[in-house]
Amino acid sequence: MEHKKILFVSHDANRAGSQLLLLQLLRLLKERGIPMHLLLCSGGVLEDEFAEVTTITRLYQDNQTSPGFISGRILRKIKLQKLYAEHSAQRENDRIIGELEAQNIGLVFVNSIANAEVYYETLRFLHHLPMVLFVHELAMSARIYTHEKHLNFLLKKTDHLIAVSKAVANFYVKKYDFPSQHVSTFTLIDHDHIDERVTQVQTNLLERTYKIPDDAIVIGGCGNAEWRKGNDIFNWIARNVISKTGPLPVYFVWVGAGPQHEIYELIESDIRVMGLSDRIILIPPTPQALDYINRFDILLLSSREDPYPLVVLEAALLEIPVVCFEDAGGSPELIETDAGFVVPYLDINAASEAVIKLVLDPGLRQLMGEKGRKKVLERHNAEKSVGNIEAIIQKYLPLIVSEQHN
Repeated sequence: MEHKKILFVSHDANRAGSQLLLLQLLRLLKERGIPMHLLLCSGGVLEDEFAEVTTITRLYQDNQTSPGFISGRILRKIKLQKLYAEHSAQRENDRIIGELEAQNIGLVFVNSIANAEVYYETLRFLHHLPMVLFVHELAMSARIYTHEKHLNFLLKKTDHLIAVSKAVANFYVKKYDFPSQHVSTFTLIDHDHIDERVTQVQTNLLERTYKIPDDAIVIGGCGNAEWRKGNDIFNWIARNVISKTGPLPVYFVWVGAGPQHEIYELIESDIRVMGLSDRIILIPPTPQALDYINRFDILLLSSREDPYPLVVLEAALLEIPVVCFEDAGGSPELIETDAGFVVPYLDINAASEAVIKLVLDPGLRQLMGEKGRKKVLERHNAEKSVGNIEAIIQKYLPLIVSEQHN
């Protein structure tokens, strides 16, 4: 008898935190022989990597059939364009339902509330199945990425909610009255995989590509350029730190900010007007992000809101101390008082002073970095973390796993 599969749902395959975390999780579950399938709602640079791990149903098509120029004109002229569009949409919907029904789905695992509308509209035929929701979002993201009606429905249908941090868990329990007995906190970093990749990084990529000096002290930021991530705050702190550290070769580097982002021109303009274009470097999204992060001496998490970003775990694993804001997400739960500095929310001066303290004290950077790595290894052991996820899944979909992982 064919075993029932878990249907994982991802809103896209872009190189961002929740998608990378899901990719790691799928890889580790595959090693355990767990049957699964992925519904990918939109494309992205990680699509090929997802395809190496599991089979995929795409909610979109790269080569969608559409009427040609002449037929399109005719259809519009005789007012059949709308009918054609409705017919095409129904045909696509039938394709998706057919593909998923053939997969023998027994449990739906929704990764991110960004999939709320897809679950509400497209996956109606699976609403009778148990559903696990993995949430990575706090209030700002909830407003940006979903509609209240869709989110409320998604939470109502959720049998178990997994949150990436206590801050995220508390948000859904308090704001949406989600039952706390059905909430778990979990995040994942495949530290063995990261450690292996670090042995292969280009250690001088930043120096070669952006011509910074070999002895530069690098304060890094990471993520897509957007208001929530605080790129403007990053720049203000950079100006403070650079002005107060005099002749020291202090450089600020943001990995993941490119012309494709709405606010890119604004933050680039600020940097130029401040006269810091040679000291604040913006690097577009890149698969070589870890090569750059590995060169950071300090990670500055300037986010106004960030549930528990993967880059904080990566930095800690690489023994890089972190400066972040309290009440801005889950990072303070890891950083505490010994793996960096947690400063009052949006306190630019306090953040600047914390960065300066680390710039001037290499021994403190090393000590705090070592503490961070130790805590990641203790709290986010990959094998134990995946075991916890599997235990949740087993509640709703009994699985046969390999003897090695039983």
